[in-house]
Amino acid sequence: MPMQDELVRCAAAFLRNKGKNVVTEKEFLMGVSMDLRWMPYRDAQTLLSAMVKHGVLEKDGEYLRPLFDESAMDLPVAYRPPSELSAAAAKAARGTSAEPEDLFQKLMGTAEGMGIPKKTFLASSNGIQKKMNVDITVAGIIVLRDHGADVSGYVGEAYKRLSVR
Repeated sequence: MPMQDELVRCAAAFLRNKGKNVVTEKEFLMGVSMDLRWMPYRDAQTLLSAMVKHGVLEKDGEYLRPLFDESAMDLPVAYRPPSELSAAAAKAARGTSAEPEDLFQKLMGTAEGMGIPKKTFLASSNGIQKKMNVDITVAGIIVLRDHGADVSGYVGEAYKRLSVR
């Protein structure tokens, strides 16, 4: 299925789930990431950018409106977007190829390899992100450093990826 069609299906499923045909940007992002748990917040931002860029949703001030008739769509009851949609949306939103593996996922793997439970790593990273107002990747590097990991290999990669944005 082409990405455009999947973006439309995803938007329609979200709007049906909310029971609305107009939502705020914040409502969309929180709904996709926190309420429905379809993807992380950052991926939801990328998904929203791709939906706007491809003419699936229209931004009107702080509101988002569909540019299609969502009531005519035939969707499964428990729709969940395919995992590839986040990567494809990121590629479409940036106009470049998607990153092969998210650096934060690498950091999480390193943490688990050190015996740090995933929940602990995520909670610590989120705490540092909020406290220091930094990217989640930077926060993850700090958590690993604080646990004694050699993070020198990650710092350069994070700097490269974050300075591109």
